[in-house]
Amino acid sequence: MRRAYVFVLAFLLLGVASAAAADLKIVDTRGTEVTVQSAAIDYGGFLGADKETAGIRLLQGEGAVTVKWADIETLRVVRRDESVKPPRIELEIVLKNQKKVPVTLARVGRMKLTGKTELGDYSIDLDKVRAITPIK
Repeated sequence: MRRAYVFVLAFLLLGVASAAAADLKIVDTRGTEVTVQSAAIDYGGFLGADKETAGIRLLQGEGAVTVKWADIETLRVVRRDESVKPPRIELEIVLKNQKKVPVTLARVGRMKLTGKTELGDYSIDLDKVRAITPIK
């Protein structure tokens, strides 16, 4: 009985974790617009996976912040500074309350946005993204 309880609990937690993944409209550097379902960002490194499904990790000044998709109206690239290595990507977030906040893309791990499109599995480097709009 206890084993069945643990299995049911694990199944429910897995369902909650996958339900938190958002659907996003992505515009890439070529201007192609793609709708990505169950989006996640893989920040994993050489030794393991580190997926974020609830939002995106950014730098606000010297501090790091994870902004939830539920709080974002739009996110777009404002400027790409090639004078530093790796290039610094400055963004502007428009929050649901219409406040605009300048941030910088955090350089951590793989930085791949993954999910599903109508054609199949989707993956793009965050460096190649120009705008993200969470779908309500």
